[in-house]
Amino acid sequence: MQYSSQAPEGTPHHHAPEEEWQALVDSATPACRQLVAEVADRHAEALSDRFYAVMMAHPRASAFLAHDVVHERLRASMARWIREIYGDRPSEVATLVAHQRHVGEVHARIQLPIHLVARGARTLKRTLVEHLTAACGDPVLRQEAERYAGLLMDLAQELMSEAYMRNTQRGARTDEAYRLFSLGQNMSVERERQRSVLLEWGQELLFALHRSPTPGALPRLAHSEFGLWFNHKAAAMFEGAPELDSITEIIERVDDTLLPQLSGHDQQVGHPIPQLIMTLQTELDNLKFQLNTLFERQLEVENGRDTLTRLLNRRFLPSVMSREIKLANERHTQFALLLIDVDHFKRINDEEGHDAGDMVLQQAAMLVLNSVRNGDFVFRYGGEELLVMLVEVTPPVAQRIAQDLCERFAAADFLVGQGRKLHVTVSVGVAVYDGHPDFQHLINRADQAMYEAKQGGRNQVCLAR
Repeated sequence: MQYSSQAPEGTPHHHAPEEEWQALVDSATPACRQLVAEVADRHAEALSDRFYAVMMAHPRASAFLAHDVVHERLRASMARWIREIYGDRPSEVATLVAHQRHVGEVHARIQLPIHLVARGARTLKRTLVEHLTAACGDPVLRQEAERYAGLLMDLAQELMSEAYMRNTQRGARTDEAYRLFSLGQNMSVERERQRSVLLEWGQELLFALHRSPTPGALPRLAHSEFGLWFNHKAAAMFEGAPELDSITEIIERVDDTLLPQLSGHDQQVGHPIPQLIMTLQTELDNLKFQLNTLFERQLEVENGRDTLTRLLNRRFLPSVMSREIKLANERHTQFALLLIDVDHFKRINDEEGHDAGDMVLQQAAMLVLNSVRNGDFVFRYGGEELLVMLVEVTPPVAQRIAQDLCERFAAADFLVGQGRKLHVTVSVGVAVYDGHPDFQHLINRADQAMYEAKQGGRNQVCLAR
């Protein structure tokens, strides 16, 4: 949901957000900006308290804001946010715009209903106007200040909403991909089918050209089996993929330029049939390349597994964590993250070679998989880092499992080819779900704990505070 706000006079609506924000700031008189900045600074904490009082009165907000840590942190960050957007610091516009987008992304990540954000913004605007009315006796200046403050709030909310919707749509696509992965759909079969029908169209076209030197109307690519699939299914399946536009352009060039020339209706001097066929073949080769890239991108999602370790791909982590947070809240259970980092992995790559490093990661993944329960999740988090989600565990159990993993690594022999063995240890950070609705908060805690384990000498477990 976006607020509809009127841009300052002379400010086009198509300007970039940074330009629009700067234009709005520049349109206000210095006296107006100073008044709004002073009132916002003086009442920031009270405005924050009022905002959360109204939000907490809504029954749906309690699921997102009742947690003590969230409440304490958000009250302070809300006060800072109020001072930031109303502060008289036009040189920081790019940072302000980026911050609004970040806030929108966080709202989407914790699935905070956007109408609750709009409700809070409306409360802030109304309360700020009350403070401006009390602080300024000049009706002209007060009216300008109220309009300026309201437009700034609208613009900030618009940027948040844009980021919210973009992140929500991306998350929905990933959720659907995870669902397809879980159901065992096979995109490889679809890829081969479309390659086949594209080849059939090409053969049909060549037969038509060979039957007659002036064959008349040729079968259009857009109307072929491939074209119908692409226009009606691929656009939805691969929404947002850059290859879609490239394939669309190729189809249009083939149908609107090459086929009329080949059919004899629009042959030009210097464009004989053999040359046109070569051009057509080049276009089709490019189309096949784009199609293959399109499917490869989707297969990475559908397969859902890291190609080296065969662990779950980290892009499914938001979907899995969001679901576990929901289950933990509904069932009043806990879950934990173990972030595992292979110690001195760069040294292994440098001294033993990257092939040896890959073998270590493959064996590390297998060791972890064999050490956790069937209901737990194991991800390749990145580089030499693995992430384990232990479902329905208490903090002592999570720490015991992490310690057991650490000891198993230290006791294992890692084969790196030609009969050579390596001694490998890991540093493990443990973070137990504490009720915070943003899964990134839990990941950050596990990451910090892992960092402390490495700083403490490696080959050890550290529990997040």
